[in-house]
Amino acid sequence: MARYITPTLTITSNKFSATSNPGPTSSPINISISDLLDVTQVDSNIVTVSTTGATLLTATNYTSGTTEGTDGAFIFLRNLTEGLATTADIYIGHNVTNPELTSGAGDEDRLMTLKPGEFAFFPWDMEANLNVDASAAADDALEVIVFVRTGTA
Repeated sequence: MARYITPTLTITSNKFSATSNPGPTSSPINISISDLLDVTQVDSNIVTVSTTGATLLTATNYTSGTTEGTDGAFIFLRNLTEGLATTADIYIGHNVTNPELTSGAGDEDRLMTLKPGEFAFFPWDMEANLNVDASAAADDALEVIVFVRTGTA
């Protein structure tokens, strides 16, 4: 039986010359898009981050019976350190041998930096592990939700 989620992204801004909350462009921006996604599994977790790199999501935990390019997942990440005593930038990357993403050999494998309060929603082919690292240790710092889609084109 199919199970669905409907993610929606809306981006709005005023034009550059607006007197209240000026935007980044000469014209206002108003973009909204949504999609109906069939999911077969949902995993949700709050992950404690530290300044020592670690594996966030292990691809082999999700890839049993999957086909590259057909199956996969959508990942929602949110940095929850905003408003805590210790805030942290959280680094997300991919590298099966070196999860350290803050310096040295891991830098080239960093995909993104989430500032406190920021979030990301993106597809993941479940072909490589996703790693996490942080600029400071903070309790209950990263919300992770995995929406697995299996058998869809």
